[in-house]
Amino acid sequence: MTLWLAVLAGGALGYVFERGDFCFHSTWRGVFARPAELSLFRAYLVILVVSTPVVQLMIALDVIDPFIPPFAWKATILGGLVFALGMVIASTCITGMFYKLGHGMLGMIVALAAWVVGDLVTYRGPLKGVRESLNENPITASDAGVEHVATVSSLLGPFGVVVLWGLAGLAVGFLGKSPGPRDARGKLLGWLPLGLATSAVLMVGWLLVRWHGFDYSFGTSGVPTQISHWIAGDEVGSMWIPLGLVSLIPGALLAAKRSDTLWVRGETGQRFAQLGVGGFLMGVGAGVAGGCNLGHAMVGVPLLSLGSISATLAMIVGIGVFSRIRGLG
Repeated sequence: MTLWLAVLAGGALGYVFERGDFCFHSTWRGVFARPAELSLFRAYLVILVVSTPVVQLMIALDVIDPFIPPFAWKATILGGLVFALGMVIASTCITGMFYKLGHGMLGMIVALAAWVVGDLVTYRGPLKGVRESLNENPITASDAGVEHVATVSSLLGPFGVVVLWGLAGLAVGFLGKSPGPRDARGKLLGWLPLGLATSAVLMVGWLLVRWHGFDYSFGTSGVPTQISHWIAGDEVGSMWIPLGLVSLIPGALLAAKRSDTLWVRGETGQRFAQLGVGGFLMGVGAGVAGGCNLGHAMVGVPLLSLGSISATLAMIVGIGVFSRIRGLG
């Protein structure tokens, strides 16, 4: 019965993403554009500033007991770069594929199908050995002789975490002072309400998933593989993440209907090809890195996971480099 909570959480996230057109690729493409478009970047900073202390407080008070993504640097960096290449080719991210399908972009069906293939190839197919090799021997930290997953806290200590959070807050304040004309949002949510609304959904998601008895709120990596095991009748554990992810689509559809932005349409042949190649690469990249723009950048970074932070930074650098190369082509 509590699995309906996953549908509720995923639907709420899809609703917010559609209302803000919140795509991770668009976020960083806007940063690297000239002149820059910083609305989505501002929203992402708000998420980090709001979510990080709340998540850390919930962990300290034992309200949640989350899985912390490990720091296998070869996997997170290489997987993040492959994922970024897929985003640049497809001009979207994985969560973008879901909420944009709910928005009416039927071409996302091709991207999602290719993502499924990429995920299966990486977890169950010929790239399985590569993924496992890259993820061997993750870097850990020692506390009183006990090994645990490496985090910013273990690297810098509590004072360092407070300093980083303060710097991020200052960055939000500075960027929020002078939005440019290209940052106008029209019918879309402004950067501040978008960041706050997304943070609220993410925080509620943590509480709901803990109530359900699971240890991670949102993600995409391994979801097609988990569903394939479920179809085969294998033991798969909690279906929270798959249900939450799929629920982004009806949530986005509801948002599009309510805001009168629903536009059902297809794509050109070239665009279908781009979505197919990009979706496949995102499936492979997320599989290798153990996470995506949602599982790492929005959920893992507030956990202060060095694995999530390194994967997110690799995605950001990759978007900047590959976008530049594509622009020169």
